Amino acid sequence: MQSKRLILWIVSALFGAAVTAATIYVGFATTPERFAYSNVLLLFLSFGAVAFIWLDYILKTDYLKR
Repeated sequence: MQSKRLILWIVSALFGAAVTAATIYVGFATTPERFAYSNVLLLFLSFGAVAFIWLDYILKTDYLKR
């Protein structure tokens, strides 16, 4: 169970970082400096949270009780 939970945290953080970078560089065609670091953090947290929710369901780690 601990390995599944570790995988959950790492993959959701990597997913959040990758999708945030893609959104900023490709979607908005700008840099994090011009986009504002607070907005970068909000994007990272929101994308990471979506990944966390789905991975919790898929891996059945039960962080979020049903």
